[in-house]
Amino acid sequence: MNMKHLMFGLAAVTLASSAFAANRPAGYVTICTEGKTCSVPTSTNVAFGRADKFFYKVLTGSFVCNEATFGGKVSGGVNECSVPNGTSSSSAPSSSSSSRSSSSTSSTPSSSSSSSTSSSGGLGYYPGCQMPAATATVQSSATIVVPAGTVYDGGNKRYNLSGGSQAEGQPPVFELQEGASIKNVIIGTLAADGIHCLGNCSLDHVWWEDIGEDAATALGPVGSVMSITCGAAYNGSDKTFQHNGRGELRISNFYANNAGKLYRSCGDCTGNGGPRKVTITNVITRDVPTIVGINTNFGDVATIRGLTLNNSGNSKTKICQVYHGVVKGSGSTSALGVEFNTANCNVSQSDVTLIPPSVMNTSACAGSCPQP
Repeated sequence: MNMKHLMFGLAAVTLASSAFAANRPAGYVTICTEGKTCSVPTSTNVAFGRADKFFYKVLTGSFVCNEATFGGKVSGGVNECSVPNGTSSSSAPSSSSSSRSSSSTSSTPSSSSSSSTSSSGGLGYYPGCQMPAATATVQSSATIVVPAGTVYDGGNKRYNLSGGSQAEGQPPVFELQEGASIKNVIIGTLAADGIHCLGNCSLDHVWWEDIGEDAATALGPVGSVMSITCGAAYNGSDKTFQHNGRGELRISNFYANNAGKLYRSCGDCTGNGGPRKVTITNVITRDVPTIVGINTNFGDVATIRGLTLNNSGNSKTKICQVYHGVVKGSGSTSALGVEFNTANCNVSQSDVTLIPPSVMNTSACAGSCPQP
């Protein structure tokens, strides 16, 4: 049976050509049919559809197996709701219960079905946060500075600057000063060092066609917050988000594809220290080997909820990798191991949803990993 997977991720339709069509994805089991009420554990990836075409959504508790919950349906027959094998669930004939997503922003709309003709070119995305077609391409000659307290609306234009490799010292495409915000922006393949945030800032509906040196870097002082919500980043060999400052970085409703790490607190910055905080909520990653890397000797804390791994292979993903950080010039940072449910790694294995063939690394230290 020849299968063509044109879209991976939540709220994406999987189109397949085959001798016959299934009403649930491979490795999934049906828990109820259209119009009925189902119940699933915390942050469970649920497929809705038929005939090898599916919508996906991460849900918690009771929900109605219908179009309203998933943002669309497959015509031509009765759709089914299914979950990965081994997931506990229950169903009831009632259709009056309301669905409850694991998203902390439940008002975020579910995305409609996607195909090879979608504006994001078949790339994965977080439900409701699909990258639009660029309205224009802007070739900048220098960093665009967004003044303190202002909002920059890019109108879904694509912005290029230069480079985009892993070379250190590249300029950012955008620099956000204290209290600045940016929205509706696509960073193109000449991504340089992405976006720099000098203090409190927010990035809303921002997509990176190429991660460049880093997609974005938090540089704010203690007490500052860099917030990234509703976007995606593709094609990078190292970090997606870099944290050099001392504040907090919050990432939500986001999709990352093909990068070394989703987040890293600086391992060997000049004057390095901490603590730094990162909060990840409702994020989907594909082929990102490490989700977060933090320095426990500096007191860094990572909180992760509603993470979904949708990998193309079964390499083990490290969820919370801890390091011994250093001040630049005093040696090299060193990896210590993986932690769950510790003071530094506020994440349980149950906070992670695995879409086959995804696997996470569960070989954690017994408690906190010892410092060298």
